[in-house]
Amino acid sequence: MVDIAADRGKVRVIDFWATWCEQCKEALPALEGLARELGPRGLSVYGIAIDEDRRQVQAFLEKRPLSFPVLWDKGAVEASRFFVNCMPMTLIVDRGGLIRYQHQGWEEDSAAKERREVEALLSES
Repeated sequence: MVDIAADRGKVRVIDFWATWCEQCKEALPALEGLARELGPRGLSVYGIAIDEDRRQVQAFLEKRPLSFPVLWDKGAVEASRFFVNCMPMTLIVDRGGLIRYQHQGWEEDSAAKERREVEALLSES
């Protein structure tokens, strides 16, 4: 199991998603780009899948592999902890562990907006 909290000192993007969510599928390539491009600067990206059946997540990832860790949230326990009520929901966490940005859904300009926010947090000391 990956421990997201162990990445203290890094900027983190945590994305709650599901295989049945079309907007989630649109967001994943942008998150993959962030992970690959900004990971060396101190960014960690995590996906948290809330599908009821873990096998659906595994099958999805076999077809569309991602370079960042994807965790399975059995029973959507973590999703309820963060009051996820719209998919996808993305949290952008600063180096100190504070959620600085939260985005619900996915729109045409979401990737650019999230990238600007992540880069701003990476620039903070």
